[in-house]
Amino acid sequence: MDLHHYTDLPLDERAAFELACARRGFAPMHFDVFCSSEETIGGHSERHVTVRRGCWAQSYRADPPGAWVHQFETDLVCRFFK
Repeated sequence: MDLHHYTDLPLDERAAFELACARRGFAPMHFDVFCSSEETIGGHSERHVTVRRGCWAQSYRADPPGAWVHQFETDLVCRFFK
């Protein structure tokens, strides 16, 4: 499993994440973001993005690319990350 950080995300995903944070009154630096890539059976790789703030963390499937940002913003609206 390869582990990457926020700055390693594709530029469009990073921009969408920053915009989602700004719309909800947060800054990207309020979160720790990790992207993992894991090879599954059959040679297909599956990406997950984990976002953590304090003791709260949530992991999102990153396929299709960028879909996780919408789920992340939904969690912000629901005050999951307090």
